[in-house]
Amino acid sequence: MNVPVKSKLYLQGRNFGFYIMAFVFLILFLLPVLFTRVNGEISWIHVMKIWKDQALLFVVFGLNHWLIAPKLMLRGKYGLYMLCIAGIIALSSFSYYYYDNIFTLPKVKTENTKSNKPTPIPPYAHLLMYSLLIVGVDSGLMFSKKWYENEEKQYILEKQNSEMQLEMLRYQVSPHFLMNTLNNIYALIDLDSYKAKEAVMKLSKLMRYMLYENESGKVLISKEFEFVRSYIDLMKLRFENDMIIELNLPEQYDEFEIPPLLFISYIENAFKHGGGNDHKSKIVISFIFNDKMLLFNCFNLKSTIKTNVDKGGFGLENSRNRLNIFYGERYSLSINSPEKYFDVTLKIPMT
Repeated sequence: MNVPVKSKLYLQGRNFGFYIMAFVFLILFLLPVLFTRVNGEISWIHVMKIWKDQALLFVVFGLNHWLIAPKLMLRGKYGLYMLCIAGIIALSSFSYYYYDNIFTLPKVKTENTKSNKPTPIPPYAHLLMYSLLIVGVDSGLMFSKKWYENEEKQYILEKQNSEMQLEMLRYQVSPHFLMNTLNNIYALIDLDSYKAKEAVMKLSKLMRYMLYENESGKVLISKEFEFVRSYIDLMKLRFENDMIIELNLPEQYDEFEIPPLLFISYIENAFKHGGGNDHKSKIVISFIFNDKMLLFNCFNLKSTIKTNVDKGGFGLENSRNRLNIFYGERYSLSINSPEKYFDVTLKIPMT
């Protein structure tokens, strides 16, 4: 069974958050270089001071990225996380406010008493806003990454489960089909031993297909058509004098893959319940391609003689389960069973 590994998109996404945060820090540390100028030239003294003021952002980012967010936010403790990160941002802003008041603010006030210029935003306020920006972006990226990882794990688990169910159902189909076919050959032995031998040869061909052609869980539609044709030929050996059997297959079509033995349950059902009438019964099996869809129809007249066959309906139930697993809601199945006939219409996408 093939289990999907993490996609290239996900592997690239693991470094996506790092690139985003590096870009944010780059912008924050380039802004002073671009806009802090005196007489048209870069004031490196002011730039270095701003960079020193912003150094605390690395501390806030490091605490959030490697300690608080992994321990609290990513474990679903959102309330405690918000409380802790708000406390760290408040503590760093207050600490810098205290530092700024002692070493910087008195000098600024003296210089601004003789000026009508508006008071600039203090450095601790810049630190507060930038801290909120850094933490918000970093936490959002980490949460998105965690969500993506969970979705990836869920997808892998669902795919494994679906593949296991398909594998189980596929192995159930084979013995069920074999049992019914052997019953048909057994009935044919008393009628015509030569045809019984020919039927055994055709059964050998069918079993080869079932054992070796569909190991991957999917087969080309052309291979499935060959299987259906061989099965119809096998049934004609037994019912050629009792039934009118029509098989309509398209001559040209685009190849695509389907689950193996997808139609055989409905075809088997037609033969099991379509014989035994006072007059010749009729079975019509058709495959039609239309608008990227394959339409399968199986029609048979019901037998007037009660038979003790497949009361549990295992084959039809199995087929419906496989359709649900493989196609989800992308297929349609209609089964009409009035008094005199049985009619099945299945439509699946050509994907």
